[in-house]
Amino acid sequence: MDSPDVDLLDELSEYSGLDSFNQNSLEKELKLCGELGADVEKLKALKFNALQLAEIRKGITDKIDYKKYMDPKYAWTEMEELRLEMTQGIDMSKYRNEGFDFLQMSQIRQGLAAGIDVSQYAKKEYLAVQMREIRHGLLAKPPVPIIFFQDPAFDCMQMREIRKGLEAGIDISGYASVDIPYMKMRAVRESAEDGLFFDANQIDKYNASVLDQMHKAFLEGIDISRYIKDRFDADQLEEIRISLKKGLPIDDYITRDMRGDAIKEIRIGLENGVDVARYADVSYGWMQMFEMRIGLEHQIDIAPYSKPLYHADQMREIRLGIEEGLDISKFSTMMYTAKDMRRIREQMLSGVYKAVEDEDGTEKTVFDRTAGTKDSKVLLDSMMANRDLYLSFASDKLLCYLKLPLRSDGLEYTEDVVLAFLFKCNVRKGVDKPGIAKMLSNLNPSERYLVAAGKEAVNGHDGYYEYFFDTNKEKGPEILADGTADLTNFDSLVQVHVGDKIALYHKATRGVNGYNVLGEVKQARNGKEIPILKGEGFMILNDRVTYVAKWTGALTIHDGNIKIEKILVMPEVKITDKKINYDGVVYIKGDVHSGSEIIASSDVIIGGHMESSEITSGGDVIIKGGATCPIRGGITAKGNVSAKFFEGVTVVGKDISANFFINCKLTSKGFIRTYGRAGTLYGGTCHSIYGIEVASIGNKTGAKTIVNLGVDSALLTEYSAIKKTISREEEDYRTLAKERDRLQEIGAVDRQVMQWKVKINAAVGMKESKLKELRKKQFFYEEEIKKGGNAQAVITEVAYAGTVFVIDGLVLRLDSDRKTYDKMIFRSDAKKENILVI
Repeated sequence: MDSPDVDLLDELSEYSGLDSFNQNSLEKELKLCGELGADVEKLKALKFNALQLAEIRKGITDKIDYKKYMDPKYAWTEMEELRLEMTQGIDMSKYRNEGFDFLQMSQIRQGLAAGIDVSQYAKKEYLAVQMREIRHGLLAKPPVPIIFFQDPAFDCMQMREIRKGLEAGIDISGYASVDIPYMKMRAVRESAEDGLFFDANQIDKYNASVLDQMHKAFLEGIDISRYIKDRFDADQLEEIRISLKKGLPIDDYITRDMRGDAIKEIRIGLENGVDVARYADVSYGWMQMFEMRIGLEHQIDIAPYSKPLYHADQMREIRLGIEEGLDISKFSTMMYTAKDMRRIREQMLSGVYKAVEDEDGTEKTVFDRTAGTKDSKVLLDSMMANRDLYLSFASDKLLCYLKLPLRSDGLEYTEDVVLAFLFKCNVRKGVDKPGIAKMLSNLNPSERYLVAAGKEAVNGHDGYYEYFFDTNKEKGPEILADGTADLTNFDSLVQVHVGDKIALYHKATRGVNGYNVLGEVKQARNGKEIPILKGEGFMILNDRVTYVAKWTGALTIHDGNIKIEKILVMPEVKITDKKINYDGVVYIKGDVHSGSEIIASSDVIIGGHMESSEITSGGDVIIKGGATCPIRGGITAKGNVSAKFFEGVTVVGKDISANFFINCKLTSKGFIRTYGRAGTLYGGTCHSIYGIEVASIGNKTGAKTIVNLGVDSALLTEYSAIKKTISREEEDYRTLAKERDRLQEIGAVDRQVMQWKVKINAAVGMKESKLKELRKKQFFYEEEIKKGGNAQAVITEVAYAGTVFVIDGLVLRLDSDRKTYDKMIFRSDAKKENILVI
């Protein structure tokens, strides 16, 4: 599979614009501007940011008078607008003199560039976002009658919904009114596009959220009309609809006065197989229900906190205490706030909180036995005055030792005096009275005697699962003597039959407290219960500890969830067979012959060889033989892809591994690996976000082999687009917020101003929501870029001449073979300026 590697290298090595926002972006832009003839020192002095410099660079490249906007007071978006005006040769001075802001100017310019009649929206009463909707309407193919939404009283989102309805060819008369919020407009429009038409009474009667639930129920073929009639709100309907779709007996537990969040807790409980009757009561709030549900899922006794008078946060502290094996009676009284409960619970966990055992009855009365004995009192007082000579402790006061030196005054130690001394020294537990009597009968003054011993705390055992299948899914292939891997037993498939026991839960045991000789409690840790198993295809028996399969199928574990899926087993697949499209696991015992097509929602396992076929998998793909696609074919998987070998195959997946890859096109969201010291990859191209680990790369004949590591340009482009979109939206937001603040200062003047304030506030809210979603996407891209930043190629045998490494956009072509007896690593340096070979 030859590739135009020269074009690829040119594309990857050329810096064509601002494609990231790391700390090097500013330096790159300054360098590019300098190469185009700009005064770099002046640009530095004016303190332009990277985006502003990008606009200056583009202005120089476009050969326009960029100095007209080379002023740091301009935001980069304003610079861009001025640049595009000059580039497109559009004179916007008329509109600028009329006082349009730059966002409005952008919409007018785009209209002029597209050759439409901008006079229909180039009016000061329109915000830029409203102008945009009218412009889109005029640009539609065919154009839509903008008269239906040209009234400035519509906000931009209302305009958008009317425009989209007109473009879809539906009757918009039922919702094209300024009095109908855009969310309700959207619900009506989307329903109509799917064939559900609301009448005027329904549109007036129900809010957007309820209409949306009616639409979803219609698409799913679920009847929620009686709940609508009983006036359940949208949040309640959402949970009821999901429950009905999953066949859950939700009606047995809910009432009209339960909030949607409460019904959700009941639904999740039913899905997870817990006894929801324990908390499906309107006297509990949804947060209390949550704590009780989590407790049931964690298999603890929730009775101690199943009281409506507890606040949810109090319930949480008691639940955590039970899970941690603590004596909750120390803090579970309602007189404690949740904060107090947490303080005591944390003290108990850290050992700071101390309880003291009751004193033994005998020990309480020991001292009285010496009352009135003068010699005994003298001896006891003397011992107390020099207690450190007599008494010592060990093992955190679990052991108490006594040494009784000879006395020069002739007084003799008696059992009563020794016991009284110990009592006065607070040694109250584990006193060995027989041992003391034996000590005194044959006393050695220089010996230390053990006179009291406490008891070690015995911790309880945590709950655990006993599994009746191999939980080590990833066995890995067997590496043979010749350095290749045998995938015969590399099989993640676990077949189970209906009624098979798959797991048995062993409950946690309680700990037994200990004590030291002072009577201080040595707190034992109770064993912790662990959550119930979650997944699909199995059930818990009435004993609440035995898990059995609900049907025959293939058992898989992903991220801790057990899933038993239906399995299709075939001896082989031929071109004469129909296309396989199966909701579950596909297991082919033999070969997949040329021209076949397999689509599976889960794993695809092939016991033999695959040739020139298409495989699409929602899980892993394992080919125990190998895969060759000399004509056509490939593999696309959401999970990992493994085979004995790949030749001429296009593979897309997470981790991709084989003995060797020949002339393949590989795209990995994880690692690309070969097995053993004989593993090789040569010919074709491969791209991996995290890196490759191979024995040999390339071959002696200099086969074209391109290795591209790290985040690809597509992802960087998307990230750059997200950053620019955020920047634009922030500009819009600041404009709207400025108008909102101005209107707040004016106050309630008249009805028209009040309506305008409402619209502006709504627009600000929409912008805030949109910015929040965009920043979530930005975070995702940043995480991916961060993961790809450490990508490297690890070679354990030889890297042949002709191999090309592209890492973080940097290119290294090997002109000679490089061998190693350990391993060598190709990666970019910290500044992403050079490729290092270590």
